[in-house]
Amino acid sequence: MNKDYKKIFLILFTAFSLIFLASFQVSVINQFDWRFNIFLVLILFLVLTKNIYSAIFSGWFGGFLIDTVHFSTFGVTSLILLIVTVFLIIFQKKALLTSKNENILIISITVVSFYHFLEWIINNLLTGWQEKFSFYFLNVGIVLELLLTAAILLILSFTKYRRYFKFNV
Repeated sequence: MNKDYKKIFLILFTAFSLIFLASFQVSVINQFDWRFNIFLVLILFLVLTKNIYSAIFSGWFGGFLIDTVHFSTFGVTSLILLIVTVFLIIFQKKALLTSKNENILIISITVVSFYHFLEWIINNLLTGWQEKFSFYFLNVGIVLELLLTAAILLILSFTKYRRYFKFNV
């Protein structure tokens, strides 16, 4: 009986934490046009620490929460985050067996680029190819997101979360 309360509390805590992250994403980060996605960093961290099911749930629920306040097609962000999560899980299992610093940089650059490429493709499929490839990718926001994602993951790998990353020296 006591473990049931712990599970329920953990589920509620996780849901409220994701709601807080989504509200912070929408109200603070999206206001400055930084194009930085907190849930992408969270998914990267969860996959690198081998929490596969938490990463899938965070991708779906985070995309769902972000889409509730956008004026675009509902479900696009959730679909993109789920596809990126599956790609990241497969890429991490096949190519990145350890979480070295170089691998963290490679995977963060690959995933951010893949996320924006998928976002461009799906949005253009829904709008009839109105946005040009060069105009979408030639801005400072994507470069800033690449740098911030890599920096946050490297900082997490050097701080108290170091025990979650398995380093081979």
